[in-house]
Amino acid sequence: MSRKKILLLTLVHPDFLPPVYALAQVLRDEGCTVHILTFDSYVPSQVDLGDDIVVETVGKHYGIGLMQRLKLRRRYTQRARVLVAEGQTAIVSFCAFTLLCGLKIKGDTPLVYNALEVADFMWSSLRRSPLSQVNNLMALRKLHKADLLATPSVQRSAWLAGRCNMQRLPHTVLNAAYLTAAKEDDTTAVYAGVVPAALRAKKVILYTGAVNQRLCILEMVQAFCKLNDSGSALVMTGMKDNEYCGQIKTFVAASGCAERILLLPYVTRTEMLALQANADIGVCLMREYAHDVESAMIAPNKVGEYLVRGLYLLACRSEYMMPMAMKGIAALADTAHTDDVAIAMKGALQEVNKEGYKERIREFVRDFYCMQQQAKPIVNFILKKGRAL
Repeated sequence: MSRKKILLLTLVHPDFLPPVYALAQVLRDEGCTVHILTFDSYVPSQVDLGDDIVVETVGKHYGIGLMQRLKLRRRYTQRARVLVAEGQTAIVSFCAFTLLCGLKIKGDTPLVYNALEVADFMWSSLRRSPLSQVNNLMALRKLHKADLLATPSVQRSAWLAGRCNMQRLPHTVLNAAYLTAAKEDDTTAVYAGVVPAALRAKKVILYTGAVNQRLCILEMVQAFCKLNDSGSALVMTGMKDNEYCGQIKTFVAASGCAERILLLPYVTRTEMLALQANADIGVCLMREYAHDVESAMIAPNKVGEYLVRGLYLLACRSEYMMPMAMKGIAALADTAHTDDVAIAMKGALQEVNKEGYKERIREFVRDFYCMQQQAKPIVNFILKKGRAL
């Protein structure tokens, strides 16, 4: 029996949008051949996804002017149209731009919109980001044309249904990771190439992702230094040459804890996965603002990857994170204030020194928080459509 062909469309490279990889792997396991069409990664590296998954990039979308970006997006759409003409069982889009692209080229092919990036149209941002804002507005107006709609959190699904006056609530497909049945490759050598031996011997608190004020990175560093636990180390990626990262570097240099803190730039996905596979605690401190509804609709990508590799979570209290805390696999700070983060960090370090927490994480992931469980609405829809074609 021939395998079904699925086209995944994403503007952001899956290296920085890992649920795309996870969904591709689940679809592959269900008898599909998956083609991911995207733009270049910031840190290109070969990721072994197994057979029947192809990742194709069409150019560098970052650090270029508006006209170049428009030209590149036209090339992307043309390539997607060719792939659809070759025959696809279904298309899955993940952002406003790729939703509009999918609607333009789909013909009779079913289109799933897994809205990993839910954004409103804001007049105040139109001049600063005209292309993104126009796409956001058009996507909100055309959501109803997708054959299946999903978002990565209950809060986002509810907001989107209200914003677009929908008659049905979108499915919720949490940003879980792919749970492999096979034993993962040994990442010790890659890990040793990134993290010095003196830090590898300690309990490693890890942050992988963007570094900015909203993600409370400075507070995380301040809390680590305030706690001053000599048996722990802090490793973080995503450092850039900007003012906020400069504040972090200055604080670390004067903290007295610099020898136990490793600040890294963006690393390759292979290196990031090695960090996650060998650390003890994964940090996801996202700040919520009372006047900003979007900030209360968090759906962090990194939580799924942390959990699937057995990391205990350190996060801010939110509706999204409460199930993890209730399962005893997350320590939540009451606020993003340094003192509260330090208290939660201390609790997380105490937990990873106990036996049993890894098994709780494995059970939670296996039964609930893996893409094999979360993606069932999308997979079932695609398989049903495939049988009907």
